[in-house]
Amino acid sequence: MDTSMLRRFWMPLPAIAALLILPQWAHAQATLEKIKSRGQINVGYRSLAAPFSFHQAPGAPAGYSIEICKPVIERLRTAIGNKNLPVKYIETEVDARLRLISEGSVDLLCENVTDTPERRTRMAFSTPVFIDAIQVAVRSKDKISKLEQLHGKSIVSIGGSTAGPALDQYAKPHAVKWKIAKAVNPDAALGQLQLGWVAGYARDGALLAAQLAALPNASDYQILPERLSVETIAIGYRKGDEAMGTLVNAAIKESMKSGATQGSYEQWFLKPQKAGGKPLMAAMPAEMKTLFDTAKAD
Repeated sequence: MDTSMLRRFWMPLPAIAALLILPQWAHAQATLEKIKSRGQINVGYRSLAAPFSFHQAPGAPAGYSIEICKPVIERLRTAIGNKNLPVKYIETEVDARLRLISEGSVDLLCENVTDTPERRTRMAFSTPVFIDAIQVAVRSKDKISKLEQLHGKSIVSIGGSTAGPALDQYAKPHAVKWKIAKAVNPDAALGQLQLGWVAGYARDGALLAAQLAALPNASDYQILPERLSVETIAIGYRKGDEAMGTLVNAAIKESMKSGATQGSYEQWFLKPQKAGGKPLMAAMPAEMKTLFDTAKAD
């Protein structure tokens, strides 16, 4: 090999180390700069995640998480010095949202993102904004009233969600076995239950309640009372960006202390979403009351 060629590309070890570190540092610190240079804030959301995020009108997402992100957006505008900075809402899917956040295509994930140790290796999470649990929906005509009756049967979950792992973790200590099917989205999962291809459909309890409530024959389904896991829902942002984390958490905590977040919760969970409908929850769960009380006392 021509040694002159090696000399042309030779670099001392400290310089090589600096090059290896630099991209990671720049990536971690770049959110505000990226927004400023881009000229807009990119917000990720899911259209099939009511009441956290959904399409209330074409191009106009709405929901609990969308409301929580509004004061965050205002703080971002203030930090950048442009109160009219536009916001672009980008629809995401479960299997793509981690990539979109890590590569910088979206700045915030304002949907039903569960904070898990595995996901923390690729993204960061705000202070909790909702506490939920994985539950299972069944058809009323199948006469299933508790999880153990699903032993040996099939349960569908959405691929990439936390429902599949929750089913596995619950099964071992409770001596039950079931087959887990995967669907690409909530509509496909519900379709499998409606057709009787599976005996149960596992998803976050609040999301299941909202999805079933939208059906004209909602009474044909029920959600089993057992809670398979605790799901801590938060707002997602880029891993390693401390400045962004400080801004996001400050906005959320201020909104909780003022009572604005509790008002959003009551709007989306304790009030009917349509005329003649029923609220998703009859009363505020103890976990949510503790979350709001702690924020107000902090």
